[in-house]
Amino acid sequence: MKKLLLLFMSMFFMLGTSVAQDKEKEEENAAFALQYSTPADGEYVFTVYNIRLQFNKDIVVTIPEGGIAVTNKNTGDVVKITRLDNNEWIEKSTAVFLFEQESVFDEKEDKEELRDQVIETPGEWSYTIPAGCIKSVDGDEFAEQTFTFTIASSMDIESISPADAVTTLDKIEVTLPKAIASVNTGKLSLLDNSWMPASAFKSEVTYSDDRKTVTLELETPMTAPGTYSLNIYQGAFLSEDGALSNYREITLQVIDPTPSFATNLNDGDQVKELGNLEISFNNVSNVEIVKNDAIQVWTPSQSKVVGEASKDGNRIIVTFSQELKEEGLYTFYIPAGAFTMDGAPNEEREINVTLYSFVITPLEVVSVTPVEGAVEQIEKIVIEFNQPITLSFNENWQQISYNVTLKGDTKDYVLTYAPSGYGVSTKLEYLVNAEWNGFDAYVCSAPVAEAGTYTLNLKDVVVDYAGESVSDEWGTHYEWHAKNGCVDKSYTWTIADTAIDDVEAENGEKVIYDLTGRRVENITNAGIYIVNGKKVLVK
Repeated sequence: MKKLLLLFMSMFFMLGTSVAQDKEKEEENAAFALQYSTPADGEYVFTVYNIRLQFNKDIVVTIPEGGIAVTNKNTGDVVKITRLDNNEWIEKSTAVFLFEQESVFDEKEDKEELRDQVIETPGEWSYTIPAGCIKSVDGDEFAEQTFTFTIASSMDIESISPADAVTTLDKIEVTLPKAIASVNTGKLSLLDNSWMPASAFKSEVTYSDDRKTVTLELETPMTAPGTYSLNIYQGAFLSEDGALSNYREITLQVIDPTPSFATNLNDGDQVKELGNLEISFNNVSNVEIVKNDAIQVWTPSQSKVVGEASKDGNRIIVTFSQELKEEGLYTFYIPAGAFTMDGAPNEEREINVTLYSFVITPLEVVSVTPVEGAVEQIEKIVIEFNQPITLSFNENWQQISYNVTLKGDTKDYVLTYAPSGYGVSTKLEYLVNAEWNGFDAYVCSAPVAEAGTYTLNLKDVVVDYAGESVSDEWGTHYEWHAKNGCVDKSYTWTIADTAIDDVEAENGEKVIYDLTGRRVENITNAGIYIVNGKKVLVK
């Protein structure tokens, strides 16, 4: 059995080797050919940063002296290809041509610097790859070939329909300011409620008589109720005069065709104020109130308040005889048959809503680590507050206290904010001499160890607090009721000046290690050392 298995494995290996060799031989025998170019020959684009040619074999490229001219046929402008992009990640079968560099003044850096040119002047551009410029590694030459592309002007999409909610989404109409020559349906996407692809678009489209309105049909009609996101990416529509459409995103709504009603209050809501109960309808032509005092609410103290219903167009507004201000749980009750929808009685519904008010708790510091007083060194400072906080932002959307100052007797140090999660926490952590570790966090590159007194003034730490957790269409997040706050308090730490002579020898010997963990016989340089298990600063 074992011999049979070994024989089978040997045959399988030989077969795999034979298939691989056949594939290699097929590639060797294939005619040397261009697979694609970017931009594609004849393509309309907005900007070209480089030109890419992909072949079916590995290549060797020699750019002719003086470069390769890329010429605008409309304006006569010329931009030259002068270099190759030699990044190691580029496949050996691909040539990425870079344009000649130009001198640009960088106002931020206040100096001239060289930058690669880009092509963005509207018009038809062309370039010719001369014969012999590109060869396969086995010596085949790519024949001379001319490529063209067009830098297009842009146009905005005027309107998209359906603008209102529909029961079935099977086609979408897009109106543009110019007559449209072609549509790239590959640059259209429709996402469902979970932001997953919902349906592709048919490649065939329908044009209006003036070709300014394009009808796009979905391969799969959408009937599931919910919100759909239509993304029309840049360049999806090309006008007859060579303009490309800009990016556009729109929300489309599909609703259940069954007659139904909804209220402005939902079961489980938490609100800060209560007023009228509003009832709206979907897929209902006629609404009639059967009994105007049928809808009721029970207050947190269990008293019943009767509402009075009245029509407002195709809506019902229910007002109550007393203001609903008592904090706590309210239960709204809509009995079956309180009104009719196209002649059919409504179903019973109960809605539980909590009324509350938000109390702002004053900002206080619970603790600071390290604890005030004598310390051996300062690597980081952690401030804990009595409630969730986040650093405040200035008008330029920069965190005001991203860096704060640790003041010393002779030298000040910069403390850098090291956030955790999304920057909302009861704690703020600041690092001394912070450096990025190259992966996912900042670390302290060198602790403060020099003897002296160091002070952090918390007035420099500006935060938003009194955060209320709210849920809306963007998800659950904090709403900050108090902004740009701080605690008026300072914390001070002292690092003692310890000399080696102060360290007691063990058995008449001093054992010394540096901070890398290596044992040393003598201390020859200033720095921090571990002497008989005690940290010592040597100046």
